[in-house]
Amino acid sequence: MTDIDSSISLDHRPAGGDEGAGTTPTTMRAAVHERYGRPEDVVAVRTVPVPAVGPTDVLVRVAAASVNALDWHYVTGLPMFARPTLGLRRPKRQVPGADVAGVVEAVGADVTRLRPGDRVFGEVSGGAYAEYVVAPTDWLVPVPAGVQLEQAATIGVAAETALQGLRDWGGLQPGQRVLVNGASGGVGNFAVQLAKALGASHVTAVCSTHNLEAARRAGADRVVDYTCEDLRAVGDTFDLFFDNAGRLSLRDSRRLVADGGTYAMVTSPKSTWLHPLPRMLSVPFVFAFGGRTAPAFKVASRSRSDLELLIDLVAQGKVKPEMDRRWSLDDAAEALRVQGEFHARGKSVVIP
Repeated sequence: MTDIDSSISLDHRPAGGDEGAGTTPTTMRAAVHERYGRPEDVVAVRTVPVPAVGPTDVLVRVAAASVNALDWHYVTGLPMFARPTLGLRRPKRQVPGADVAGVVEAVGADVTRLRPGDRVFGEVSGGAYAEYVVAPTDWLVPVPAGVQLEQAATIGVAAETALQGLRDWGGLQPGQRVLVNGASGGVGNFAVQLAKALGASHVTAVCSTHNLEAARRAGADRVVDYTCEDLRAVGDTFDLFFDNAGRLSLRDSRRLVADGGTYAMVTSPKSTWLHPLPRMLSVPFVFAFGGRTAPAFKVASRSRSDLELLIDLVAQGKVKPEMDRRWSLDDAAEALRVQGEFHARGKSVVIP
């Protein structure tokens, strides 16, 4: 049991049954932002009410919450074209944090699959940068024995994006050759590991110099240092080009995809207003001819079955989250600021 796990007292449970009407606090500390802006300007830790538990909800005492680019976008409100999703004038999510792991504190009257004391993780609709978070029971998955809560907290958005990008959008088949461009962050590191777990015969990982060893640990058969090597000159083509960087032109990207292969873009450089929208819209047209395919830009969807698959791979040792930094709740704003530099090495977590 890790220090984080041991800090979650299993005796800290609501008195009077599973609904938790007893010892659960009425207030908690949370990182809050009520307006858009730079994280260091708008995010502050405050005392707020513990969220109410509905009939089909679960209240989780947070052990760790992952730091994702998604959280940065919700805090900054960028790019502007995404505001209808993020919130037009004010952020829809005023407490960041989409990935969480912890211990069930209380459950709603209609919940039967989870009980207080269970270790769980999942992807939530914000709110994880806090001491407690509430979520529908169907969004949460038990954490197997032997898997640390800190590890489980990293699985949600990044690993789901990697899995769905490779398997669903990219159509990865056993024996195929895969190129992962942008293999250093959470999504990219998971993509390298999952490509191997899904049966890829060869994985080439592209990252910067100080992330080469992390890519090798993830199982890459070949690593390309984009700071001193030209990806366009690798002298190879790939059945699947998983693009987690988007810095190469679409025309050059197309040349790296083998005949009959697929290009799957999961991110791209961003600007205040429109980017990556132009690239997102262009992808299907650039790859419309010549025997190569590219699905339209997609965003990973929350999937309990995918989370169950992913945590099982972690439990088996086939996937191991690459941990970067551990931040305290008081440093949540700084964690988001650093995430916004988009040079992460693996995953970081916020610990209340």
